[in-house]
Amino acid sequence: MRKIFRVLVSRYTLSALFILAEIALIAYLAFYAYTYSFLFVLLANVVNLLVILSLINRDTNPEFKLTWLAVVVMIPLFGGVLYIMFYSRRLTRKEADFLKKLGADMLECERKNGNDTESLRVLNSLAKYSESGAGCALAVMKDDALAEIYSDCKTEYFSSGEIFFEAMLESLQGAKKYIFLEYFIVEDGFMWRSILEILREKIKSGVEVRMLYDDIGSMSTLPAGFDKKLRNEGISCYRFAKVRPKFSSSYNNRDHRKICVIDGKVAFTGGINIADEYINKKQRFGHWKDGGVRVFGTAAEGFARLFLVMFDFTCRKETDYGAYLSRESKANTGVSDDSHGGGEGKVPFGSGAEQGDKSGYLIPFGSGPAPLYTEPVGKGALMNIINASRRYLYITTPYLIIDYDITEALRQASKRGVDVRIITPGKADKKIVKIMTKSSYPYLIKAGVRIFEYTPGFIHEKLLVSDDIFAVVGTINFDYRSFVHHFEDALWICGDPVIADIRDSFMKTESVSAEILPSEAKLGFCERVIRTLIRIFAPLF
Repeated sequence: MRKIFRVLVSRYTLSALFILAEIALIAYLAFYAYTYSFLFVLLANVVNLLVILSLINRDTNPEFKLTWLAVVVMIPLFGGVLYIMFYSRRLTRKEADFLKKLGADMLECERKNGNDTESLRVLNSLAKYSESGAGCALAVMKDDALAEIYSDCKTEYFSSGEIFFEAMLESLQGAKKYIFLEYFIVEDGFMWRSILEILREKIKSGVEVRMLYDDIGSMSTLPAGFDKKLRNEGISCYRFAKVRPKFSSSYNNRDHRKICVIDGKVAFTGGINIADEYINKKQRFGHWKDGGVRVFGTAAEGFARLFLVMFDFTCRKETDYGAYLSRESKANTGVSDDSHGGGEGKVPFGSGAEQGDKSGYLIPFGSGPAPLYTEPVGKGALMNIINASRRYLYITTPYLIIDYDITEALRQASKRGVDVRIITPGKADKKIVKIMTKSSYPYLIKAGVRIFEYTPGFIHEKLLVSDDIFAVVGTINFDYRSFVHHFEDALWICGDPVIADIRDSFMKTESVSAEILPSEAKLGFCERVIRTLIRIFAPLF
């Protein structure tokens, strides 16, 4: 009862009530004007017509066009206005100018450090190893202007949240200069308290700690004023897109990233948030299967760049990027620095058989909504690997709500003889999402794609691995929200020994998963109705 009361009087509930009241007032005034004003009716119809013409001529996914066209036609009074407000993230001129300055400052820092020249050298090296790999890498860097390609780094893959967490604590203990944390969900529990204990120790020794968490993502897991409390302890903590009693399209764009960077030498990413279910300290939906990577070396700076731009944009501050991203010694990148852990890593550094004394090629990249990102970076990175696959393509994702482009790419890969396998959860965290995921099965299975469900429980792992050449590990789900609405991050990998570990992890997961037969992929009548209704508007949400 006390918990329900806290929810009812929380700032989120009060903000939601204010927003609903604002929407109701706007709707009432618009309906009143539409009923009694000929000029307003004429204006509304003109706006809808212009929106329809804009949609028809816009270079974007046809499914988004059709969805928005349906909204505009079905809701003639508000459809055009909804499109203008919610089609993409709206920034004020001041926000846009500030973001442009941040990007320019970051690129200037990269130029001074010689990273543009270094990236070209690494890209040319990759082209000698794999022409298709170089092409896929170039596409990622063109879509994400701040992305760079790295080599001579060490990467480890952790096939469970528990192992990932142990490695993270180990590396945090070795921090000397700074720690960056950016997470969608933070929950006050064993996992967070273990991290906080280390952060407090590091602050005392002079280590700078910065932290971002998503306000809506953590609305049910953190108390009010959590960020202020941490700032009082010396942690520069802020909420991304904090909820206010104001109607805004920004609430639809969440910070879904999971990034930890230590001294610019070590970085972590993957599906693991800072909450106890991710390390199975708390049981939800059976066994929680997750995974992630740790990167040693200059590639960690790629994740630092992602964090710093998002941090500065969130709290309207300007960081001296050179103080965090300068490469004082490219020969000593921290790969063998045992103070950050990993001295006894699974993959010996420099064991890439076809590249002499080098490991593989890495690109930490970000993805998100316009106008911060002008291209769907995550979707493009995955699509290019799907299209380049020749022998096998293995995917794990908690949600399989894919558009026509991805569906056809997977089907065509299977038709040309690629062994395409996808693992989804056996136990869903959301029933409606499960129906949408299941609705993707029949069409894929018909083309030869093999689909498995993780029998022990819920799989939250987000990975793609192909041909022992490519892998992508990060926060990107195979769904509309990750491809369009969320800010995401991932590590693009080519020709690295860690790919074998990722492949082996997939095979172990498959061994405890049940394959879905064609007869089992069919939806019931009620499921088909729900699927149809949701699918119409899925691109909006």
